[in-house]
Amino acid sequence: MAAQRVEAKDYKKAASVLVEAFYDDPVCLYLCHCSNDQQYRKVLQGMMEYIVYAHIMRGMVLQADDFSGVSLWMGPGSNMDDWYSILRSGMWRLNYQLDSEGRHRFFREFLPVLHDTKAEILQQRDDSSWYLVYVGIRRNQQGKGCLRRLVQPIMDLCNQENLPIYLESSHPHNRAIYEHFGFTLKKTIFLERETNHIPLEIMVREADALLSSNTKPKHPTSTPASLPSHINSTTTSIHAASVC
Repeated sequence: MAAQRVEAKDYKKAASVLVEAFYDDPVCLYLCHCSNDQQYRKVLQGMMEYIVYAHIMRGMVLQADDFSGVSLWMGPGSNMDDWYSILRSGMWRLNYQLDSEGRHRFFREFLPVLHDTKAEILQQRDDSSWYLVYVGIRRNQQGKGCLRRLVQPIMDLCNQENLPIYLESSHPHNRAIYEHFGFTLKKTIFLERETNHIPLEIMVREADALLSSNTKPKHPTSTPASLPSHINSTTTSIHAASVC
């Protein structure tokens, strides 16, 4: 089944997919900084709900196979850092749900280092790139082609418009998976407020030269409105290639 765009009414359903997929993720554990499992699950669910809603507002959220998997995207020139997005999505609540150390890690370490690293790696192309912020697959659905359905439509678009795709990966074993889709490792950064520093691998996928050699980069837009109408629709399926 092709991927579909997630509407605002389903933001909690999309967030629950990410909670399951990232429950043991070292970066999520690091950011939430909770003393027990019950507290961690509550904070993580809230964090993912805020992030998903912000991406529905400012970017794009795709789901495949009846929410077996979810991907969160920001298009060229888009971000969720403005006050309207922070207030409307509920992101401001993290300031009260995280403890003081968690707030420092999320707002003063994590977000700034992600912003600065993306700008460093992409340089003048930062505002004319697609950003794969999160992609998560339910554990019992992994290995069934859901990941390709969640990323192929944007890869096809970037091939057509000669645009790069940027991501951070928190698990080194994911590198081979992303390399299969054409991403290359550019840099490894570390979250450093614990004795064991947490690595994040920075990867970029360039447009396929065979498809983009005669295409010049598009002028960056402030919203994902540059998507073809059949993809940008909230009710129309997005057609993707089958798994290799």
